[in-house]
Amino acid sequence: MEVEPNSDTLEGTTEPTVVDAEKVFVNTGPDFPVQKNQAAKVIGILVIIYYVGYFGVSVLDSLSLSFMNEELWGYRNMPIILFLAAIILAIIPAIIGCIGGWKMYNYQKMGIWLVFGSLIIGWIFNIIISAFTADYRIEGTGDPAIDAAFGGICGIFCMVICGVIVAIPLMLSDGGME
Repeated sequence: MEVEPNSDTLEGTTEPTVVDAEKVFVNTGPDFPVQKNQAAKVIGILVIIYYVGYFGVSVLDSLSLSFMNEELWGYRNMPIILFLAAIILAIIPAIIGCIGGWKMYNYQKMGIWLVFGSLIIGWIFNIIISAFTADYRIEGTGDPAIDAAFGGICGIFCMVICGVIVAIPLMLSDGGME
């Protein structure tokens, strides 16, 4: 191939290059298994316990509002349809949270996101339940908007604290989440 001194182009032919896969990626060192942090397992178990208790307390709270004695407490009983709605609204985040806790226990990152979602869903449902059961609560104001606002404001602080605890495996560099 001749090169002209004042030329802007090169002339010639190319040859195909054969790449040998064994020579490109050479692993000469031993494989060290990474030990997974136990924080995900512990927090996963605590999340499952929390959501089982959350559902139990929600059912007991609804039962106490449904079967109160009007003469003893001075106000009327909650209708059965509202009782069933409160239980259904409590079981949805409880199921999602328990599934998320189980996935966290098995080092799956999807479990953390499920628990975050169940916290948000539970917070929204708590606001709804507070608004609908405002007339039936002793400790409430009787105004659905004010009870829902109090439930939402208090719930946001609890949700943030629980969210930070659930996010601990994400914050660890050696958390081992998949």
